[in-house]
Amino acid sequence: MLKKFSVTNFRQFNDTLEFDLTSSNYAFNQDCVKDGIVKFALIYGENGTGKTNLGKAIFDSVSHLTDFTSMKSEKYFLNANSNKPTALFRFEFLFKERKKNHEVIYEYEKDDKEILISEKIYINNELVLDYKVGNTLMLTLKGTEQLNKTINPSQNLSAVKYVYSNTSLTSNLDKRNLNNRMFLAFFEQIKAMLLFRNVFDGIHYIGQHNGGINILESIIDNGNIKDFEKFLNEFGLNFKLVTIRSLEEKSIGIKFGKKVIPFFKVISTGTKSLTLFYYWWQIIKIENKVSLLFIDEFDASYHFALSEKIVEKLKQLADVQVILTTHNTNLLSNELIRPDCAYVIDGKKISSLKKATNKELREIHNLERLYQSGEFDEE
Repeated sequence: MLKKFSVTNFRQFNDTLEFDLTSSNYAFNQDCVKDGIVKFALIYGENGTGKTNLGKAIFDSVSHLTDFTSMKSEKYFLNANSNKPTALFRFEFLFKERKKNHEVIYEYEKDDKEILISEKIYINNELVLDYKVGNTLMLTLKGTEQLNKTINPSQNLSAVKYVYSNTSLTSNLDKRNLNNRMFLAFFEQIKAMLLFRNVFDGIHYIGQHNGGINILESIIDNGNIKDFEKFLNEFGLNFKLVTIRSLEEKSIGIKFGKKVIPFFKVISTGTKSLTLFYYWWQIIKIENKVSLLFIDEFDASYHFALSEKIVEKLKQLADVQVILTTHNTNLLSNELIRPDCAYVIDGKKISSLKKATNKELREIHNLERLYQSGEFDEE
């Protein structure tokens, strides 16, 4: 799981912004944490405070370590007020094997054209990969001894991806080595990450897919119409769904007596967002492909009661680390989460409510009321 992330000189983050997911020792809502790490994090912030940019920063690694579709940074990759030539990204992951924790740190730099300048990987404080563009790759992983350590700078190729794709690290012989296993665990973690924004037009996701997606057609092809109907019913939407077929396409309709009306012609914006959530939920829950899930503005079109139901549903994911962003202070509640799992971002820093106050926060406290009274304005 992701233990800590920091980024410097990326978009609005001029100075280093550190996102610390180390948990505290609260006795309640323990389903929000796992092995000393926040497993379910809720980030609150007003408009323009960096919630989306934080997600893009965390998932920037997906753009060069995988072949999945990525939302681009729209030209302005580096902070506009900075003269620094590169942005620096740093990940700290914790992996548990045989009841023992192992730490993998991944650092890299990119310039304003999003070209990789350097990469480093530390495993349990040992530097196992070190690359700077134009220099020879330094590598200590077993099974990489014969690998060509010279990478053509013009290819803008990740050294980490190069090693993963051109060595036999996955062989039974090489997997006996602890560092190899941790390297593979790290790489598989990145490949299994997913970010999506709760909007229904265009490509607003990173990870898991390439290109556009046809949600309703996917539901039909996977035989999930009845399951989708049950899912909507669970959230109070009592629709009767049927398949609509034509020469051009197949889609879903809602049955009203003897009439069938195309699904998207009658549903609300909130129901569209719920439909998008269902599409990804099949990949997260059923296909079991996701390691870290980041949903940006997950409740933008939801009633607060529906938002709480979504939170409870996501908390059921035992092996997925979940990060949500929201504008809704109503969700800052010890009934749903806890002070070390609720974060506030202000454009320059991000801190859990636990660390944003000197007050000893307990289960009986109303976190939303404390926030509104300014309790978390000063560290």
